[in-house]
Amino acid sequence: MKGGALLSSVFRTPAFDLTGKVALVTGATRGIGYAIAAEFAAAGAAVAVTSRKASDCARVQKEFEDKGYKCLGMAVDVSDVGKVDQLIDDIVGAFGHIDILVNNAGIGGKEAPILDISPEEWDQTHNIDLKGVYFCAKAAALRMKSQGTGGRIINMASAAGILAPKYISVYGSAKAAVIHLTKIMANEWARYGINVNTIAPGYIVTDMTRDVMADEKNASAVMKKIALRRFGEVNDVADVALFLATEASKYMTGALLPVDGGMVIC
Repeated sequence: MKGGALLSSVFRTPAFDLTGKVALVTGATRGIGYAIAAEFAAAGAAVAVTSRKASDCARVQKEFEDKGYKCLGMAVDVSDVGKVDQLIDDIVGAFGHIDILVNNAGIGGKEAPILDISPEEWDQTHNIDLKGVYFCAKAAALRMKSQGTGGRIINMASAAGILAPKYISVYGSAKAAVIHLTKIMANEWARYGINVNTIAPGYIVTDMTRDVMADEKNASAVMKKIALRRFGEVNDVADVALFLATEASKYMTGALLPVDGGMVIC
């Protein structure tokens, strides 16, 4: 499926329009994050994209601007709270406000038995996958509250945070925490008009899953756990993110949306 799939004439309605909105998508220089940022931009939003590499951010900013989109690319470590706060200030300085946050930045973490996981390996994953989500959301929500216009926060979890396969305790626990944290955020921030929801992707074709899919035996075993019997594409997730970012989902908050081809029901 090509980028901006929801933007056909069928879906060009006010409910799916982001004209005038400003969105931040973390971890947005490749994979799911890039697809989300591209779809938001095509829907009319000004988009800020982050990554840990300045060169990647500059590349995406140029690609978007060449298409006529408004884009700001910034290298940010989302586990650094001070830099996250500055990030929000920079976005507001560039675009005047912020309306949407997609907490997509994350790493997979070491896959190993719990008895073999070191404190450093635990911290590395949780600092990005959980702490980063927590403080990016906090910084964005503070600004949305002060603006008085509400907003949308979309936290990226994983089917690994719902299921309990062996050897992914570090990654799985971080994503499970994100799912529950989203519910608490939704409960606390509803009074400010801020909707907070979670997307839980399954096996999506990205750099993080390419090795698994390249092994024919592993790929076949994984496929048997997916009801739709196919791996997901990045725009399968981006389409859902667009829905959650727009007025189409205005009566939804605290929700968990698996985008996994039915993996969690198999």
